[in-house]
Amino acid sequence: MKFVWIFCNESISPEVMDLLETLDVEGYTVWRHVLGSHRGCRTHWGDEVWPGTNWAILVVEEVEGKAWHLLEEIRKMKQRPEIKHAGLRAFVQNAEERI
Repeated sequence: MKFVWIFCNESISPEVMDLLETLDVEGYTVWRHVLGSHRGCRTHWGDEVWPGTNWAILVVEEVEGKAWHLLEEIRKMKQRPEIKHAGLRAFVQNAEERI
């Protein structure tokens, strides 16, 4: 079982959610209005100086190959200039146990 963590600017969240739907991703949690700064990405604090916020999405994928396929599709999406400029990151993490 894998976790796929996705962090994106709110402006591209519809595209990310469309991708999850297209790939038939069923298990995920979304946190909106996430604040943060990352090397190579624009800072968004949700105020007048640094407008906008981010979303954090945690996908729980039981089929390991499907997690890596999702990561590859996110990599392709990030090649689009408007997506890359807005900010999109994803990470895969092992999920050891489910209760």
